[in-house]
Amino acid sequence: MSEPPKDTPEAPTVSQTDFERISTIVYAEFQVDEALLEYGLPTYRLKEPQETKQAFLKVLGNLKPMHLIAILRRIDGKVVLKVVQEPQVKPSNVLVNWALFFATIATTFYTGYVISLELVNREVMSDPFTGAAMFVVAIMAVLGTHEMGHKLTANKNKMEATLPYFIPGLPPNMGGFGTFGAVIMQKSLPPNRDALFDIGSSGPIVGFVLALVASIVGLLISPIYPLTGTESGFLPVPIIFELFFVYMVRLPPGFYIMAHPVALAGWVGMIVTMLNLLPAGQLDGGHVARSVLGRSSIVFTVLSFLYLIIIGAYPMAIFLLFISMYKHPGPLDDVSSLSTGRKILTLGLVAIFVLCSFPLFPLF
Repeated sequence: MSEPPKDTPEAPTVSQTDFERISTIVYAEFQVDEALLEYGLPTYRLKEPQETKQAFLKVLGNLKPMHLIAILRRIDGKVVLKVVQEPQVKPSNVLVNWALFFATIATTFYTGYVISLELVNREVMSDPFTGAAMFVVAIMAVLGTHEMGHKLTANKNKMEATLPYFIPGLPPNMGGFGTFGAVIMQKSLPPNRDALFDIGSSGPIVGFVLALVASIVGLLISPIYPLTGTESGFLPVPIIFELFFVYMVRLPPGFYIMAHPVALAGWVGMIVTMLNLLPAGQLDGGHVARSVLGRSSIVFTVLSFLYLIIIGAYPMAIFLLFISMYKHPGPLDDVSSLSTGRKILTLGLVAIFVLCSFPLFPLF
């Protein structure tokens, strides 16, 4: 999951000389109908039609040495470019990242230890410490890869973003899995819809791949037992696990799988991917929806909320309502359209979301 910046760019104090210099940069890339200082902001109403995506990126790069950024919006039917002061980025304290990282290792190690005890009792595993270590490696790899996908994409698009903040969670005896996931903080806005899409999609895609590997490996080494009617504590499984049971594990009727810690890490990764891909608010799926639609959709937010209520994810539903109260800031260039390839990739993200979701009716 990634969180966008909350700082609002401030209007610069622009002298006539600076205005002329900025105008030279803008006129070099755009055809301009009108240039003026509007409330102290250099403002340019652009002619239409004209190419804006690459031209805007060039303007953005040329404004960088002046510590200025540009914002491109459609206002009252006109394409308008405004130049504002580049927000100051406060440095992060990496000690916080490291402290949360080691705290999450501790909570996930304890979780892995607890869930390994039954496997040790059944002589499937030699000791719970091995299971705990395997769970830590698998879950941290899934979560870390997800967040580093965001981080590397931010770096590629020359955006300021923090290192991942891992979030320690509750132990199994309190209904948790040792972690509440991880998050990075974006400290600057993406330049255009392509970059916003890449930020939102990169984490879920690479996280899903790692969760897929962990799930397959974990399920193949998980023991299978016949149902006796005395079992309890079964976890709901996403659609992709249902497919694994039928086509990979070939689970016979009347039997169940006791999940290996690695399989459980894969399960958590699938659920994290599904939750992040909900097309609402400032979740990863919200970034994707905003880049595709060009605006936030209250319909998708309501449907996401109802789905969480149906599957019983009440805390996440409340969290979704909270983050949906804040308007998505969008990219700096909110006029240029999303590339065709990314529009097609949206179908792949929808498929990943469906596979990681809980079925609302029996599949088999």
